[in-house]
Amino acid sequence: MRFPWARSRSSVECTAAERKELSDGATQSSTSDRDPRLMDLIRQVIALRQSGDVQGSLDLIDRSFAEGISSNYLLDNRARALSQLNCEREAIQIWEALSKCGDLELQEKAKRLSKLAYQQQCRSVLQHVVQLSQQGHATEALSVLDVARAEGIENDMLLDNRARVLVQLNRHVEAISIWRQLSQSDSKKYNSILISQLVGTLQLICRSQGWNVQCFDKDVETLDKLEGGVLQECELLCGLGYTKLLIKLVDQALESGFKSPWLALAKANALIELEQFVDAKNFLNHSKESVQDQHVLVIMEDMLDALSSDVEVELVVRALVPLKAKGDLDAAQNLLVQALLQNHSCVLYEEKLQELLVERGEKNPEHQVFELFLGEAERIRDTASVSSQ
Repeated sequence: MRFPWARSRSSVECTAAERKELSDGATQSSTSDRDPRLMDLIRQVIALRQSGDVQGSLDLIDRSFAEGISSNYLLDNRARALSQLNCEREAIQIWEALSKCGDLELQEKAKRLSKLAYQQQCRSVLQHVVQLSQQGHATEALSVLDVARAEGIENDMLLDNRARVLVQLNRHVEAISIWRQLSQSDSKKYNSILISQLVGTLQLICRSQGWNVQCFDKDVETLDKLEGGVLQECELLCGLGYTKLLIKLVDQALESGFKSPWLALAKANALIELEQFVDAKNFLNHSKESVQDQHVLVIMEDMLDALSSDVEVELVVRALVPLKAKGDLDAAQNLLVQALLQNHSCVLYEEKLQELLVERGEKNPEHQVFELFLGEAERIRDTASVSSQ
């Protein structure tokens, strides 16, 4: 994995210049407070820091504050010392406070230095992350990024490298989500990365099932065209009977952030093809909550209406499993008889009841099914007749 953020010579020189600006003292002549003792104190503070005794400069400032000496310029120099001691977070907090002080010149300096210190923090984290990633320590690299995020240190470069680390950890969906976020603010820079990752992930799903993708590749130019290619692939898979692969492909596409409701319809039809009617119903009900296209919503509602009887049958058949597993064949038989009374034309109920009767030793299951059906129908009729008297 290549990380494009390695510094060139010019960027190192730029960083050196930034460090110099962070360490230079506030100009004594710009302070509105002309107290000679304060001016002399600030000169000592700057001299100590510029001579390399940064801790001594910081200690002198803290002693001055303890003695009741108050100055925004001392605060500025405290932030500079802290920054040199790699305590950028504390330095930034001071500069953020100074950016709201009454001195306009100091305001602008504080804003600029706060930004520089933040950028320096990001660069430091980035260097550490890239080093760990290149050494194969992706988990440790992600931990560094997590700590930085918790401290408020994050920018587009760090997010991009978070995505790259997640790819190393095979957490592709999370990586794709980050690149989708980045592409919204800078599509020219991140769209190609996002598309490449999406195509690779979707193709991997297909290859794992022995299928070579035919309708999209990494040369696709836009996300819309990629989504269209995935839909074409689904049509092809459906036509060739690769129903289970179609479902896997759609699941990966939806999980990766595709929004087309036609993908949801493709999966629902595939579930119906596999006679997984309850799953199809649940999936359609869930999917239609986010669908805005009225035409698609009408199709989904029609599918749900058509599914109702098949769903009922599947639920009855599912209910048989635990009853038979615990040996309660009487309850299983009664369930099927009642279901057959509700839906006389359901061949599956008849077949399941015959299978059950065979398990119970019945020699003529077809005749026995008829007898059970008639007997229960007569019992219900007699009960209703008594109730009406």
